[in-house]
Amino acid sequence: MTVATASATQTVLEPGTVVRTPRYDEGKNTGLRKVIVLGLWSEDDPRSGYRVWFYTLGAPSFSPRTLGLAFPGESTQLGTVEDMSERTLLRLYRWLRNYDGYAAVQYRIQKAGLRLRALRQGQ
Repeated sequence: MTVATASATQTVLEPGTVVRTPRYDEGKNTGLRKVIVLGLWSEDDPRSGYRVWFYTLGAPSFSPRTLGLAFPGESTQLGTVEDMSERTLLRLYRWLRNYDGYAAVQYRIQKAGLRLRALRQGQ
């Protein structure tokens, strides 16, 4: 007797990917918003969702709910932090520098910002 197993491959979004996903506040959908993926919600299970930052709403925090959870099937990938402007990257870096646990995103933002700065200065 042979048993056939089906394996579904799921692409896992890297930290620093920009996606559009619904934002839920107190159980209510407040509409689609842009977010930066900070990492997997559970490092052991990619299907559990992603930790995300609704960066258009301000600095990362749970108090005004700018940090949250996004499920893989609800998100539409838009790009990466490398596609953002130097000014936006500087603002994002300043907001993230006081938070632990977001080193991968912070590094990508810093690297992209320094690259754009060098281009602007002609170096």
